[in-house]
Amino acid sequence: MPPARSLRALALSPKRASSPGPPSPTFSEATNASAMDFGPNGPEKIITKANLKASIQAYEDLLSKCAGYRAALLTMSQATAGFADALSTAASLKGPNYEAGTRMQAASGLHHLMGNHWHLMAETLNMQFEKPLRQHLEDYKTIVTERSNAYERVLREKSNLIRQTEMGNLRKKNRNLQSFREALQVLQQQVEDLDELKVSHYQEIVEHEEEVWDVVQGKVCLAVRSTLDVFDRFTSKASDPVIEPMLQSVPDPFDTYGPPPAEDKIFSILPPLSVMANAPSSSPSPLTFLDTRSGEQR
Repeated sequence: MPPARSLRALALSPKRASSPGPPSPTFSEATNASAMDFGPNGPEKIITKANLKASIQAYEDLLSKCAGYRAALLTMSQATAGFADALSTAASLKGPNYEAGTRMQAASGLHHLMGNHWHLMAETLNMQFEKPLRQHLEDYKTIVTERSNAYERVLREKSNLIRQTEMGNLRKKNRNLQSFREALQVLQQQVEDLDELKVSHYQEIVEHEEEVWDVVQGKVCLAVRSTLDVFDRFTSKASDPVIEPMLQSVPDPFDTYGPPPAEDKIFSILPPLSVMANAPSSSPSPLTFLDTRSGEQR
């Protein structure tokens, strides 16, 4: 006798034999959704309970990280405003000449603008991103729970009805071909109703998930637009009559547009080694640069 095959193997096997009879009613509320084959009329993808749980967790994590990001923006706003105040105080001293005082005052104004916009970004995230999506998340979780409970209840009812029909047919003592055909038609209709319920349920899940994450991406678009608008306002200050000469007076601090390396040199992040052991290197060490930057920050 050949070994019994699992429902999963039967559902996923491309070589399974096609039968003109009704599909097996053994697919019930306990069947894993990934073992189902809905055919060409089914949903394009199967979203299981595990997928829904991961979706809700990702949504919750997004809002949690947004709250952390918003708090960091408020901290950044306060720190930037403090730096701007310090620049303004230094500019008002008697020591700096007119050019130095004017430039420090312009830098103070720029950083006040930045601090105000960090605060504005935090408020925008709070009012137009985080709060609406938190309410949306609660509605989302409620719909998922209620839909799952309703589906499982109806699924159990239909599965029990199929089992009762099968048992009733087995208990009949006198059976002929006509009664057998009639019983088979009833059973087939019940199985088809069960399959239609499953297709409708999983199609509804797919449509709802797409709607949910479409709402989220709409709020993400708002966050991206707000962020770029803020940075556009920062960079527009580069043409200020006081700030523009300040920018031209120093090289690019990040060496973004540095000269391309010579063709006869090999690119390396390491400093060149001298033939003499005690001879100093011709270029500063990256560690020296980092130490210098750290000293300046201290």
